[in-house]
Amino acid sequence: MYYHIFTERDSTIYEKYPNKNTGIDEILELVKIASGSLSEGFYQSNTFNSRILLDFATQLTEISNSIVSGEIPTASIANGSQFFLSLKAMNAESLPISYSLVAYPVSESWVNGTGYYNDRPETRNGVSWYYRDSYDQATSWNTSSTSGNSGFSNGTTFNGGGNWYTGSLYEATQSFNYGSPDVRLNITNMVDFWLKSGSSYNNGIIIKRPEIDEKSGDEFGTLQFFGKDTHTIYVPKIEVAWDDSSIDTTGLDELSDDNITLYFKNLKSEYLENTKTKLRIVGRKTYPTKTYSTASFYSRVEHLPTSSYYAVKDAVTDETIIPFDHTFTKISCDSTGNYFNIRLNSFLPERTYKFVIKTVNDGGDNTRYHDNGYFFKVVR
Repeated sequence: MYYHIFTERDSTIYEKYPNKNTGIDEILELVKIASGSLSEGFYQSNTFNSRILLDFATQLTEISNSIVSGEIPTASIANGSQFFLSLKAMNAESLPISYSLVAYPVSESWVNGTGYYNDRPETRNGVSWYYRDSYDQATSWNTSSTSGNSGFSNGTTFNGGGNWYTGSLYEATQSFNYGSPDVRLNITNMVDFWLKSGSSYNNGIIIKRPEIDEKSGDEFGTLQFFGKDTHTIYVPKIEVAWDDSSIDTTGLDELSDDNITLYFKNLKSEYLENTKTKLRIVGRKTYPTKTYSTASFYSRVEHLPTSSYYAVKDAVTDETIIPFDHTFTKISCDSTGNYFNIRLNSFLPERTYKFVIKTVNDGGDNTRYHDNGYFFKVVR
């Protein structure tokens, strides 16, 4: 099962513009400007960084309730739920061949604000490099806090830049090497910390470059990601994933033919966005062998190969929303056939999606993808 929650607020804070708020900008940006480099028409006398703040706030309460009820397995047990932070890159310039990004849980509250990067004069009514509320209220980041780490003065122009909890249980890291700049960070330990510690500890996530890279004189280019206020499907999100499959093929034969046709028994054209449903899927031989029988061949129930999986794609962009995963998107089976569960609030409303089914048999020698117009729309 994959379940998505979307960011409720986000902002980029800039060391070069320590009072600037960008709380409703469509773009989230990690930029490193090295001392001596040319930026905006001027050679820079200092090194400047930016960092990204994200907050999923109240949506984690629903996850917590689902864990308490037993619907979602806790992250701290074997084979429990996993949490992944996902950001879609929209632009990348002058990146090194290899680099890393890190994320930490923010240790202080902050105000989102209503600023854009290009505002002239700059907007200062929300979080910035200096302040976690606004220029007027002037509540500085607690850079001397003993409960976390923060922006450092050695090698940076301005103190500030956020405050966060440190330690191996809180840090999430992703390394890049020639690959896509899209971010997918495993933040399972971070979410487990929030759920165990209570909502007062959940002030969101800060994403940044490692400290050694921020302090260095090296160029690291610019990474731009789609933010909450984008007019696309690429809103920052947390993917909650767990294995909810159950396979009991007792009394059923396996559908092992090389050519099979699949169809859904109960797939609707539209679903309300808060719907949870169990979808039944049926397979049969595409070219059945003719035999004499008192019952129709099509009334016979056979189960799909036990290595069968589903994925979901956006019908317009063909972007994968839920990927094939050998742990989290397995198709289940019971005495009446195959099925899988789906939560429709994992999808942005007023868009059309489609299912794709993957079946694997013969030890992987016969892998087939079934994409036969299994469309559905999520509506408000």
